[in-house]
Amino acid sequence: MKEFFAILILTLCFSCISPESKNQPQEKTVTKTVPQIEAKKDSIKIDTIEFVSYNDNFDYTQLNGKKENEEIDFVNDNNNDRSFLRGDLIAIKWKNDTIYIAGDGETPQIAQWIVSAKKIKDGNVSKLRKQYGKPIKYHYSKEDEISDSYLEHLHDLAEYYIANSKNDLVKLSLKDKIDLAYSVEKQTRDNKEYYVLGIYTESENKISTIQWLYIAPETDKIYEYDLPEDKLIYFP
Repeated sequence: MKEFFAILILTLCFSCISPESKNQPQEKTVTKTVPQIEAKKDSIKIDTIEFVSYNDNFDYTQLNGKKENEEIDFVNDNNNDRSFLRGDLIAIKWKNDTIYIAGDGETPQIAQWIVSAKKIKDGNVSKLRKQYGKPIKYHYSKEDEISDSYLEHLHDLAEYYIANSKNDLVKLSLKDKIDLAYSVEKQTRDNKEYYVLGIYTESENKISTIQWLYIAPETDKIYEYDLPEDKLIYFP
């Protein structure tokens, strides 16, 4: 009788298993942990630099500066302040972020982006405008076909030189507030093209040239012309 009930229980249990389960091996369920990758935003950094120039000739606008004589470039698209003059000391907040290189399949590249910028100290050009208080005029030949934007750029370079010059006649003209002006022309020297600025004083219809400058257009470097030695001396 006991044997009969044992056989019956085994038969009932076997009938509870589906045909598919009978013919397939049982697999263990394995739970895999997928690591979470988080995109970390770059932290904002704070620094102080000397302002050099703006540059709007690329896909992204640039702010150029110097720190301890090292030149630094920043993407300036997020900063609307255009009041800085060369030599101004500015406090900046910046971070690393992505730019996309046009013409190269929109290739992403990390660049330094200005978040905000504020002037904290006047440079010599700012002081020149406040203390000298006179416009520095210029004239040029129409034959040289210089664009208005580049004439404005040359004016910035001329102001920078006048504000920082060690030339005694330039310093005296600023002190006595004598009218300063300059001429602009293109010249070739040693097979290189330069823009030549002739800085002069104008008093009682008398013009006296006090310094010739050579501007290298590809680098914006300024050179003083040494007339006795007939050579160019770099002006930092």
